[in-house]
Amino acid sequence: MSTYQWKNMDAGLLSMVAKVARNEPLSAAEELSVAEFLKGYAGTRGDWGFATTPTGDVRGSNNLRRTNWFNGRYLTAEALSRQDVYFDARLRLGAHAQMPGIAWGLGITATGANATPVHSESRGGGMPAGQALTLRRGLAFDHVGRPILVSEPFSFTIEKLLGAWRKTPQKVVGGGVDFMPCVCLVDDPAGPTGGSALVPSGPYLLVIQPNESEEGGAKVMGEICGGAAAVNCRAEAWRGGFGLSLVRFPVELPLREDLVSAWDLRGTLSAYFFDVFEHPLWKRWDPDFLTKGPFCSDTGPGRHDAAAVALAMVYLGEDGSVLFLDQWIPRRTICDSPAEDWHRTRFGAPPRAAAWARIHQFQCMLAESLAKQPLGSERDDLYSRGFRHMPPIGFLPITPEPPDGKLSTGFALVDSVLNNAAAAPWLVSPRVAGAIEQARRYFPPARTRVIAYAVVALHDDDILEDLNNVFDKDPIQLARRPAQDDSGNVGQPFTPNNTHYGLTQATEYTALPGYLGVLARLFETMGLDDLVNRRTEIVKLVVPLQGLTRRHPLVGFLQEDAMDQTEAWGVNPLLTAGGALGPLGTLPQAEGLAGLIARIGLHMLPRHFVVYGQQRLGLLALLFYVLEILQFLFKFLSAFASLAGGTKKAIKTAELRQQYLAQPAQKRAIVEAVLAQPDVQANLVRAADLSGSGLSVSRRNQDFLGKVDTVEAGLADSIADPLERRRTAIGQVADAYAAEYPDYQLMQVLAAVQPPQQTLMVVTRLSVKRPTEKAETLADELAAGGPTVFTEVDAQPLYADLRASLDERKVADYVEGTDSATAKLTVKDILARPPAEAQLLLGADNYAKFRAAFQADRNAAIAGAEELGKGVPEALLVKVETEMKAGTPAEAAIDKLKADTATNGNTRPLLDHTANLLRITGGKAGFLNLVKRT
Repeated sequence: MSTYQWKNMDAGLLSMVAKVARNEPLSAAEELSVAEFLKGYAGTRGDWGFATTPTGDVRGSNNLRRTNWFNGRYLTAEALSRQDVYFDARLRLGAHAQMPGIAWGLGITATGANATPVHSESRGGGMPAGQALTLRRGLAFDHVGRPILVSEPFSFTIEKLLGAWRKTPQKVVGGGVDFMPCVCLVDDPAGPTGGSALVPSGPYLLVIQPNESEEGGAKVMGEICGGAAAVNCRAEAWRGGFGLSLVRFPVELPLREDLVSAWDLRGTLSAYFFDVFEHPLWKRWDPDFLTKGPFCSDTGPGRHDAAAVALAMVYLGEDGSVLFLDQWIPRRTICDSPAEDWHRTRFGAPPRAAAWARIHQFQCMLAESLAKQPLGSERDDLYSRGFRHMPPIGFLPITPEPPDGKLSTGFALVDSVLNNAAAAPWLVSPRVAGAIEQARRYFPPARTRVIAYAVVALHDDDILEDLNNVFDKDPIQLARRPAQDDSGNVGQPFTPNNTHYGLTQATEYTALPGYLGVLARLFETMGLDDLVNRRTEIVKLVVPLQGLTRRHPLVGFLQEDAMDQTEAWGVNPLLTAGGALGPLGTLPQAEGLAGLIARIGLHMLPRHFVVYGQQRLGLLALLFYVLEILQFLFKFLSAFASLAGGTKKAIKTAELRQQYLAQPAQKRAIVEAVLAQPDVQANLVRAADLSGSGLSVSRRNQDFLGKVDTVEAGLADSIADPLERRRTAIGQVADAYAAEYPDYQLMQVLAAVQPPQQTLMVVTRLSVKRPTEKAETLADELAAGGPTVFTEVDAQPLYADLRASLDERKVADYVEGTDSATAKLTVKDILARPPAEAQLLLGADNYAKFRAAFQADRNAAIAGAEELGKGVPEALLVKVETEMKAGTPAEAAIDKLKADTATNGNTRPLLDHTANLLRITGGKAGFLNLVKRT
């Protein structure tokens, strides 16, 4: 008894202890005193760690049953076995608090696994089935809570597993809870029995299960085990163990032309396992999603039925070899509790273990693919490497490369200055651009329907935020883009039914010029229907930046994760680590800086990977209406353009208006109501500014408003209705601006589909000076006061064609002696620049020559369009066309017609204008098709 206990005993208790020592009986009161004293120091009778007193008003029982031990009880095998079963069950219940799966370890290594070429179409020649594989030590728990312990590395072969499978073939069947099926095994009636050599090719799962085996001999009463006469011997103990099996995964892959290599099979089976077998997306939100029972019931039993734990997927080729062995397709590590997964799956999110495994599987397959075929080779995109579905976020390896010395910032003057100063070595942006360029190779827009854009993460741990944000999103689907033939027509992409993606007339409205063409291409590639149906995916490429000289408060500079890459990026690590920026403030002479800036080290670099993440797509309801209506407008415009019979005749607002009025009244009402919203109009202005559209120049729109007033005043005698007069004036001005600035075709659409005042409100918003607007260009300066509004209705389309022909001419046609790079530029390239930049590019003298020559040609086009727009005798046009078809040069053909005695004085001015127009367009006679014949 301890000193503390002795100090707490009184004399009465000591006397009772003495009576017990003399074997004298104690009274009932004395026994009660002793019991009360001992209660605080030892367990009282019946207190064995569990409640024994009645609890609750209504009591039930469960299937846990343990032995009640007491003095005098016989020690029997049944009682001890019951106790073992009880504590085994109690331990398993503890394991039920976590998900079944792998706790740690149990990886598989094999020499020669996954060694088939990336683009090989052979279904054989993989790793031999007799190749030794090693199962690393580790721990897992099966679905009923039994531990599976592998205490040391274990060697085995696929061939041995196939021997057991031939005798007792098994396959996997679905089971368990939705979104969380178990790897349940049943006999495979399609498999061979009796040791047949037949082994079907296809996917198999390598699974592990717990087992126990008898060990040693135990002494039995009256006999000694081990003797020849022993008949009642039993095993001394049960030894825990495990069993490996190869079970068929009964999935028949479709015969498709995009499933040819082992890598294609691997990528497709990973998508099947994640999205079909384990995570059936089509069962996520049933019609009674919010009303069915599970939302009001308990969290469900989880996966606690008899099932195996999967270690890897194995694909057997037609020759019995292993085409691929992928651990992360079926492998599931313990990440959270059954209750957590139940809640997540009820609300449509994938199980945590499946989400992690998807990323592991992608990274593993990509790493092995890059080992076979590095980035930069032919067909190195993800689709060509066999990927069909990808996790919503992943890491794309890139190769650090020094910059090539050429910078492209998007600003010509800045690029020129930086390139002349050889600034690439001391800027990180060229390296970021190189990383983005490599990352884009994984998603080439010409091959897959993925729209990728790039951002830079200033802190590399920002990637964890992206990981958390997109972790639960659906997989990214890689689909092949429609192929184009030599004529530029889009052919049908391959699908199981050889059907189109759903786009109709896919290329008709992509030929529209300017801002309208940009938006039209956007809706062709990123239509709302394509986004909703996941025919188009939007992916954000994130370039994480690592700090090379950041200091940790405890360990100092964190160079271990960065310095190894500096030389590959073309950076001197010694200068960087030594703080090369320090001497800049101490050099005594400015000349001392010469050459230093080219040798200076950088304080930041990109990582050796770029992270892709699926972009969250959310729109305000109003913006959704805008996009949907704009999509309708562009499809409507393309349908109207097709009525022109393949000609390039410019569209008139009045003609658009007629076609628009033929649309259903309900659709027209929605269009006009939405476009009348101030927020919609503000977003149109913002979109023009962000895109750098020609609509964005405020002075153009100021002139637009002025011309509307002028034209409207001129129509006062011909159109009595003020509303219709204003609509007509807006349409004519929009036509004139669209001929000069193709982006204003959008204004033609707006003028055709909404009341005049709403169109003018948009123009008014665009006419206000804004910091984000596009700068005035040389084209604005040359068209001072705005484009010409022709009095002849048919002159406008004719001028639009002539103006487009002028844009296509080379600068060398106007200015001789320019350098080769400048000479290759088109007139459009020069006109789109601010006057100061155009002068700097061409030089003062050449700039003056260009301005004068182009202005003369533009004036000639205006005069010619005005004259020819009145109409030309058909007989005269036929003569011109006949001469040119016969191979006569344009100028010679005109001169010949002028000398023709049949040509009278009325036709000579027409021939003069025609000759002039042929000259300024470089001999292009297409405009003659647009001339009205009289």
